[in-house]
Amino acid sequence: MSDEDLSPSSEAVRKKQRLKTILTTIGDSLQPYFKTQIWEERGEKPSFISIENVISEEKGTSKSKVHFVTYNLNSDIGKHNVFLVVKFASDETRYEKEIKNYSILSEVPGNHPEIYMPEIIYKSPKNRCIIYEGIIGSSFRKSTMNDTIKHQLAGKTLATIHGIETGNFSADPYKKLILYLLSTLENETLEQEILELMLPSFISLEVSRGSTRIHGDFHQGNLLFATDEANQKIKKDDVKIYILDPEFITPGRDRTEDMGIFFAKPFIKEFQNNLAVDKTRYNFSVFIESYNDSLQQMGAQYDLFDLYPEGLTIDFHIASYLLYDISDKILSKNLTINSTEIQQNLKLIKKLLDEKILSIQKK
Repeated sequence: MSDEDLSPSSEAVRKKQRLKTILTTIGDSLQPYFKTQIWEERGEKPSFISIENVISEEKGTSKSKVHFVTYNLNSDIGKHNVFLVVKFASDETRYEKEIKNYSILSEVPGNHPEIYMPEIIYKSPKNRCIIYEGIIGSSFRKSTMNDTIKHQLAGKTLATIHGIETGNFSADPYKKLILYLLSTLENETLEQEILELMLPSFISLEVSRGSTRIHGDFHQGNLLFATDEANQKIKKDDVKIYILDPEFITPGRDRTEDMGIFFAKPFIKEFQNNLAVDKTRYNFSVFIESYNDSLQQMGAQYDLFDLYPEGLTIDFHIASYLLYDISDKILSKNLTINSTEIQQNLKLIKKLLDEKILSIQKK
């Protein structure tokens, strides 16, 4: 193997350098923000600041790149690190949608002052770049806080996002998505079997009054807690909750769609490990109780169960999540429905829809 084969591609190096140049240029325009951050941390405001280095860790998809950026700064009062989250949209439409959705979600925390949206401190239509303040804390997934408290906080946060307005809606968008995903199986018998198992869920959706504005990507990495986790006796009121990534906010959707996204991965993981989901069922019940308490605090004259006379539809949404994963594996990885991985997911889809594993009754 040659030395050339061992080295990174020149294009990758150029791309990394271009990004660093862009972030440095942006940083030069953030001098007032940097000075304010240092003043809040040190109690002293520097006269001048220079950028010593920019370190970036990239996460996200091909459509939406997120960079967790550390600015190493030098000033007349010492050295400092400032953390920011930088997001580049893949096109103008996605950029404009995130800015619009940010404005919508920024109104949410008024119901609960302990819930926050990270502040946008810089935006550029030219670069399709949005910079959010950096938050020091742990995502729901990584937080070592007590599980019950975490799920109570998550339930309250989602209820706050959803609000108390209700309404009927059409299940057609969900039907169209399911029909498309089923078509990728290329097995008419299997498609028909799953579709029949989903029919009761479509009926439940049609008669529900659960229409609301959903977050659309309410997974456990998009909820962040800022708190002193070394305090073993921490109380819920001591925690600041940050809602991340407003890009996929959508009106007129099913409330339990967000719940399905939130519980899908822990549900699947627990089932694969234990062939049971007792822990997830308990956590979901804690989540729902807190969700309903928050609705009452906001003035709702109902709870979540009242909106779904035929039962909550979270099992349907987790089954949809699994079906989407199957479709992706077939289309992008060329797996067949006979592969072990896909067979396991198909088995779980049928069990979810047949037994309604996470369905809980009103107390």
